[in-house]
Amino acid sequence: MRITREKVYFHVPYRVLLDNLDAITEKQINCEIYADGKALDTYTQSEVDKINSVFLKYGLSKIAHGPFYDLNPGSRDPKARELTNRRFTAAVEFCKKIKANYIVFHSGFQPIFYRETSELFLDLSVGVWKDILSIAVKDNIVISIENSIEPSPEIIIKLVARMNSPNFKACFDIGHFNAFGEKSIFDCLKEYPVGSISELHLSDNKGDFDSHLALGEGQIDFVRFFKEIDKMGIEPIITSEPHSKEDIEKNLKFLLALGG
Repeated sequence: MRITREKVYFHVPYRVLLDNLDAITEKQINCEIYADGKALDTYTQSEVDKINSVFLKYGLSKIAHGPFYDLNPGSRDPKARELTNRRFTAAVEFCKKIKANYIVFHSGFQPIFYRETSELFLDLSVGVWKDILSIAVKDNIVISIENSIEPSPEIIIKLVARMNSPNFKACFDIGHFNAFGEKSIFDCLKEYPVGSISELHLSDNKGDFDSHLALGEGQIDFVRFFKEIDKMGIEPIITSEPHSKEDIEKNLKFLLALGG
C-alpha cells in the first residue's frame, strides 16, 4: 500500500494533545486521541470545541482510542462489566464530541485468568459490546478491537464474528503480537479473515517487552509486514505509537520511505 503523510495517524493522550496543539498543527499530523478514565471525567466542552476548531482549520483528521486500564468487558464480576460498560459508553460519547467516526478499544482478555475459559469470556463480553455498538452505529462510528496481551488472534477474530457488523472490526497491533504472541506476527496476521482488519498500530520492540521503540529500532520486519498487508488487499488506518516527540519524525520518515 502507498503510505502518504495524510494517511498516517499518531497516538496522542488527550491532555498531551491539548498541551501541544501548536506543535501538532506545525507538524501537520493526524491524531488518534487517547481518552483514559481521567480524561473522560475532566474534559470540558470548551476544550473539545478548541480541538475541533483547530483540526478543522488545518485540515487534520482525528480518531479516538478508549480507556483500557483495569477494564474488562468479559469479567466474571458483573460490577466490573458494569463499570466497563459505563467507561466504554462515555468513550463513544467522547468520540462523537470530537467529531470522529472511529474508536479503538482493547478486548480486555487476560490469558492468565481466562485461557481455559475463553468461551465464557466471550459470552460475557458480547453483552457489553452489543450495548456499545448500539450507541456507536447511531452516528456511524466504527469500533475496532485491538490485541493487547492476547497470545493469539483467536479471541478477537471470534468476537468480530459474533458481532457480525460492518461497524465492528479489528485493530492489528504489531508490537503487541511481537512481544506477547505465541506465534509469529505473520502467522497471526494470516489468521484474520479478509476485511476484518480496519487499523494497524505500529511500534517496534525486540520481542521481550512492549517497549514502543521507534520504527526500525527493534526486530520487526516492517517491509515484509506491509507486503503481507498488500497481499490482503486492504487499506487500513495506519497509526504510529511514538513514546517521545522525537520519535514522531523518526516514525513518519520511516513510514514514508517504506511506502512511498
